[in-house]
Amino acid sequence: MSAQRGPSAEIAGSVSIVDDARDSEFEVTVSREEGAVVVAVRGELDAASTPEMQSRLAAEAGAGGPLVLDLLECEFVDSTGLHAIIDTRAAVEESGGRFAVACTPDGAVARLIAVALPGMLDTHASRAAALAAVR
Repeated sequence: MSAQRGPSAEIAGSVSIVDDARDSEFEVTVSREEGAVVVAVRGELDAASTPEMQSRLAAEAGAGGPLVLDLLECEFVDSTGLHAIIDTRAAVEESGGRFAVACTPDGAVARLIAVALPGMLDTHASRAAALAAVR
């Protein structure tokens, strides 16, 4: 697996990891929108990629502000990814912030969240809806 890092910034940036064995690209992008931190994930969130997402989320979760996890371009989440999402929600809420998840309503990620974590996470059909939920 090779990692390519873009320019570093305090709040914004992305990391791409290409796993040649699976021919899948994973990317985490952090930005600020409407007063909230938005962490967007593209690709598959599994045991190999979750640590990268988790480190980016942990860096933002304790700040006490609103955080949106955008999984609209995330194709798959395994149990390690779900665990990291729940840990992040807890950290954000413990620090006084609000947490929301955006994911495709009929997609595999939304269905998995609904089945594996019933009632634990509210999901929103768009980034805009998730941003509205954390205001």
